[in-house]
Amino acid sequence: MGPNSGVTAAPNRSEIKAKVMQKEQSETFPDKWHLDLEILESRNLHGGNFARVGERVKGFTFGDLKYIPQESIIRAQAEFLGDARSGQLQLSDVAIIER
Repeated sequence: MGPNSGVTAAPNRSEIKAKVMQKEQSETFPDKWHLDLEILESRNLHGGNFARVGERVKGFTFGDLKYIPQESIIRAQAEFLGDARSGQLQLSDVAIIER
């Protein structure tokens, strides 16, 4: 493997609690949302845990997130997709726990 080859992190899964710092609906896919999150809690469920408390991370999810205001606290399942250089959290089962 060369210096630019990356090792993927999948499969992995964590349960996170995070503050939604910013959210933006995808221009290409209307059901996709891009999120900027601050990780408040993280619990490893399977594989490695790539959501570290105190970090700001990029993530995305599918569904209707119009009802989730910025600055709210969410709980979600998170899978890190990427490698050692870059990546994002793919979120599922997103729920507001604090507005």
